[in-house]
Amino acid sequence: MGAASLAARLAQDIAAGRWSEGEPLPGVRRLARDVGCSAGTAARAYTALRDAGVLSGSPRSRFVVASGGTAQAARWGQDVAALRLGGSDDPALDLLVRAAGDSVSVVPGPRGSVNGIVQLSRGAADASTLHLFDVASGRWNDPLARGALGGEPVQLIHLWRRQQGLVVGAGNPHDIRGVGDLEGKRIAWRAPGTGSRLLLERLMRAGGCEPRPELGEPVESHLAVAAAVSAGAADAGLAVRAIGESTGLDWIPLASEPFELALDPSAAAAAAPLLEVLARSSLQARLAAMPGYDLSLSGETRMAS
Repeated sequence: MGAASLAARLAQDIAAGRWSEGEPLPGVRRLARDVGCSAGTAARAYTALRDAGVLSGSPRSRFVVASGGTAQAARWGQDVAALRLGGSDDPALDLLVRAAGDSVSVVPGPRGSVNGIVQLSRGAADASTLHLFDVASGRWNDPLARGALGGEPVQLIHLWRRQQGLVVGAGNPHDIRGVGDLEGKRIAWRAPGTGSRLLLERLMRAGGCEPRPELGEPVESHLAVAAAVSAGAADAGLAVRAIGESTGLDWIPLASEPFELALDPSAAAAAAPLLEVLARSSLQARLAAMPGYDLSLSGETRMAS
């Protein structure tokens, strides 16, 4: 049983009066044993119900039926819209979104971590994927995500870690060994507001090489980076390892980064089907087979701080 299905079952039981308002529900581990699921699935079901106002509490204490939770439970699952998803692009994310089907709707407009956070802050998206490094704090994602909802809490869900690096021609014809060798080279540049462009610019400056995007080849995705290099329009570009290896080009590792989902907690019910698909062992196996992805923390949730 997945988290979404379990949450719906618990909501139905609460609406039917199995637990009254203020009454505690079984602990996470006991619930998992009772229904035959993992503790993580039980915790996600409880969290979804809490974020929807059905429950209050936390996995470390006890979840109880919230004041007004019975009425909220009775409305559970009624007219739940598709999750409006903005933010960064990623080949593994494309696979996840396809597997989630009609439960996810990708927000129109430019892709990219910064653009996704803006869409989230404006209410145009319920969730946004991001991989943004904050230079001042040395932290990923939290500092940029926590202000997206004007001081209201923002949930961060870890999807995976991924490896980013330089895609160069097969056989590395320009003898590029790292960012320090990019001076004077034609680079496939992602659009402003993308985490990959910000990452490459930061790494180039750290390597003593001034970025010159205006002289490069503009591209819109990781796959487009590889296409530009393969076609000879660019000498190099930043892309995930899976793209570099699948296109038969050489790939030079540069960074490992967390790829995460920033979620408006009020959209927990809409996000539940996507997270249930993410937790499926069949999908996890397909993602793990893609080079450069680490799913060991996949599904872990925290509040942006």
